[in-house]
Amino acid sequence: MEAAAKSNLKLVSLELGGKSPLIIFDDADVDLAAQLALKGAFDNKA
Repeated sequence: MEAAAKSNLKLVSLELGGKSPLIIFDDADVDLAAQLALKGAFDNKA
């Protein structure tokens, strides 16, 4: 099993559903919220 795992493992990225919903309140800095939403959507992608 160890030899098979060393030679056959593949790097994968799984999509397990849609994007996480965000709540942005009226008093928020909308430009900053948009930047952080974009960063959060892609930061965990390896």
